Amino acid sequence: MTPSDLSLRLDVLRGKNRFSARTLDDFAAYVTSAPDEALFRMSPLRYAASHGLDEQEGIEFFLHATHVGILDFAWGMLCPGCMAFLTTSGGLRALQSKHCNFCNLHLEGSIDDRVEVAFTVAPSARRIRFHSPDSVDPREDAIRLYFSSSVAPASSPHRALGESILAAGRALPGEAHVAAVDFTEAGQFVLLAPAGHVAVYVRVKAGGPREASFELLDGRAIPARVDVGTGRVELRMLNRTTHAVGYFVAPVGGTWPDPAEPGKPLTHPLLPYLTGARLVSSQSFRDLFRAESIPSEGGLELKRVTVLFTDLTGSTALYERVGDLRAYDLVRKHFSVLRSIAAAQGGAIVKTIGDAVMASFAEPIHAMRAAILMNRAIAELKEVDLLLKIGLHTGPCIAVELNERLDYFGRTVNIAARVQGLARAGEIVCTSEVFEAPGVEGAVHAAELVATRATAPLKGIAGEVPVVRMVRAGAEAPLSIP
Repeated sequence: MTPSDLSLRLDVLRGKNRFSARTLDDFAAYVTSAPDEALFRMSPLRYAASHGLDEQEGIEFFLHATHVGILDFAWGMLCPGCMAFLTTSGGLRALQSKHCNFCNLHLEGSIDDRVEVAFTVAPSARRIRFHSPDSVDPREDAIRLYFSSSVAPASSPHRALGESILAAGRALPGEAHVAAVDFTEAGQFVLLAPAGHVAVYVRVKAGGPREASFELLDGRAIPARVDVGTGRVELRMLNRTTHAVGYFVAPVGGTWPDPAEPGKPLTHPLLPYLTGARLVSSQSFRDLFRAESIPSEGGLELKRVTVLFTDLTGSTALYERVGDLRAYDLVRKHFSVLRSIAAAQGGAIVKTIGDAVMASFAEPIHAMRAAILMNRAIAELKEVDLLLKIGLHTGPCIAVELNERLDYFGRTVNIAARVQGLARAGEIVCTSEVFEAPGVEGAVHAAELVATRATAPLKGIAGEVPVVRMVRAGAEAPLSIP
């Protein structure tokens, strides 16, 4: 790598005129001078906080830096027990299921807060030791390689594991490797091979055998548990992989939290990190990384997406009044305004349907802020009398690849579309799930909107659905239910 490589790639970013000179210069200095470990599995949220950017700016910048070859990103399923970063080389398409050998947990693939997206400097910008994980020092870097970098530094079980390493080494491809370890007391120990997320549990008891044998394969060891005695023991491993396997042996001490149950918050203290759900909802991700496709069979489950539908009122009369060409130009302008607002709030336009728009957001608060801004921006267009009708709902979705684009299907999408049909011109209608999400009611009041609760029957949806209608103060009227 020559110094000009990074400069030339940054020049491409400068030419986009999306980021300030200060942002680019700060990033260039950081990539050049930061230690290797700081440039491995970076969080754009933490980088943004320490460099004077808001979170969305940080995400946008990291995505564009990845697109020009300065960064690479990796999807990792976070083990809800130990916070192992279970990487998937196949990107979004490979997020089906993973097995944590440390916790012996099987994880089903879904895009939620248990999928982390982390960024590492690309070799084209700067080479760091983590670009060759088979050759890093297992003692120094094994914890960082095996577990998420978003685990708080003071997390006692991870720190204790790294500080109590008894032996470390590297088994070459095809090698029958022997690790001599002194077990001074009985207990449970683990041999971890970070690059392949392999774990072998070693039970030590007085009078046990003086040696144990196992084989290292890609992603697992056979057997995964062995018994040995106290004192000096030989752990014999046959490396059947095609690459060197670095490992370390340490006692499993300290208190590891019980694995978080499905749908429950993760139990480890975590630093801010970019979730898979938030990335998938980003407009820049959808625009720049269309090749990051999802499984062709069955799609991919998202635990929660907030779906927003808009419809433009007055457009039919507009074509009659100003002619097709002028009307089409104004409708296109409306699409551009909505797209910019969605992107600024961390969301993305999924598709347009006639004069309507479907957008997705990772969090209800971001979707509601976008809805408020969209309504205001379209109402302020002076050329013509156009208004939006907006509906929102949040819940699980299935993400699928359709016409080489990411699309969503499921009950959540259907409800959001039906709720939009309840809105009149200039109104926002959302379900109670959206309105009661953190920050939403406060944003509505801050925008000086009047919120009215009601229930409504929605076509194809069993029972009546609690909804909230929001209008400008002074424009209140009873909610009409078709």
